[in-house]
Amino acid sequence: MKILQTTAFGFVFEMDNTDCYFTKEYEIYINGCFYAKTNKNVVAIFDLKPSTKYEIEAGDTQFFVKTLPVSYLINVADYNGSINMAIYSAPVGSVVYVPAGEYIVDQILLKSHVDIYLAKGAIIKQSTDRERLAIIKGYQKSYNHSRKEINASWEGHPLDCYSSVIYGKNVDNVNIYGQGVIDGNGDIGGFWENPKMKNKAFRPKNIVLAFCRNITITGITSRNSASWNIHPLYCDYIAFRCVKLESEQDSPNTDGINPESCTNVEIVGCHFSVGDDCIALKAGKYYMSVAHQQPTQKIVIRNCFMEKGHGAVVIGSEMSCGVQNIDVSQCLFVNTDRGLRIKTRRGRGPLAIVNNINFTNIQMEGVRHCFVVNMFYFCDPDGKSDYVSNKDIAVADNLTPTIKNITLKNVTATNVTGTAVFIYGLPENIVTGVAIIDCTFTFAKERVVESPAMMDGFEPSQPLDVYTENAEVDWERSICKK
Repeated sequence: MKILQTTAFGFVFEMDNTDCYFTKEYEIYINGCFYAKTNKNVVAIFDLKPSTKYEIEAGDTQFFVKTLPVSYLINVADYNGSINMAIYSAPVGSVVYVPAGEYIVDQILLKSHVDIYLAKGAIIKQSTDRERLAIIKGYQKSYNHSRKEINASWEGHPLDCYSSVIYGKNVDNVNIYGQGVIDGNGDIGGFWENPKMKNKAFRPKNIVLAFCRNITITGITSRNSASWNIHPLYCDYIAFRCVKLESEQDSPNTDGINPESCTNVEIVGCHFSVGDDCIALKAGKYYMSVAHQQPTQKIVIRNCFMEKGHGAVVIGSEMSCGVQNIDVSQCLFVNTDRGLRIKTRRGRGPLAIVNNINFTNIQMEGVRHCFVVNMFYFCDPDGKSDYVSNKDIAVADNLTPTIKNITLKNVTATNVTGTAVFIYGLPENIVTGVAIIDCTFTFAKERVVESPAMMDGFEPSQPLDVYTENAEVDWERSICKK
């Protein structure tokens, strides 16, 4: 057992085993009193007192935890429910306490060194009146237009967006935690009508962190977002622990957590049930790789549960700055369209390198297509063009992306309704270094006949077990079962 995080009102611990998200049911006692029964590997405890030592029993494990002190405790009830006023009047080292109740907000702005604790029953909802919502400029130009600063992005470009429910820019050392809910009210207010069309700005998200450092989000529920639930952009040292992300299955572009051009990100013990990708690792489109070179790298995803959604863990398609050094382990994927999905296309650029991706000890149940790599992804206005879709060898140039060094180890997939492995690389730059080690794929009786990847010019005539084109794959002690 290890303690992942300690706060003023609780802590997060992780059981030491090899189980994927769930383990054998056990009871938790705090100072000898029953607290809860659970079967999760990662557990967040709340409602404790600051600066207090507790004796914990979790199954057969006993340990002590001392909660952190609080310099100032700011109750938003003392500010007539104004969360922003409570935050911006709070001294450094404060915890802003949001008690149970419903709060309708336009947006909440974070402040460095000020934490937010959402009590159980606290629900923060974003106003659905677009005229009330601020617009975040994608680019903020200097007075003489000699410099530009990024504030927000939409699908890999610095475009104007409606403000998220919670927004932080250049914010450091903030913890957002508790059992409360962030509700984007995405199902009303017209946010899902013509979802790809920009009106005054693109759709809001629930949480956006831009150029932030040392931020943790723990325990809360993010639901009903108008688009992506949580979007860290150019951030460093960000952690998500025991977060629950909920979106309707048919809601458009409601991804779970999408780190973009971020470094040192930890996603542990989180539960995803969303309308698009559960986790999508992104790194901007070509313009961003030229003007703001920052890869997504050093990402740890562990002990997470992904159910439903288009993909469990996805890389791309916006990845022009590169995605590298990704470790995914002890995760459970249930009924997602795909397990690991990598998508890119010609035109992403020379820094668009996917490298050193490691999937270890993963369970998949009812996943349609387990492992999909597609270098002909037909996104963007020119996605259907001959340049993107032509399967003949082209000239490898400074717009050609690269995918290499991917390891799947100890992956067990049952009731696979589609394909175990589908890899389609570029003929001018094939996928290299793929190792599939000690993996087992067992197919369902009823199978689908479809292309596992969103690409033009590939229509299978029968169910696919394994399909590779323009790829080097080493299979070690791995099998597919009918």
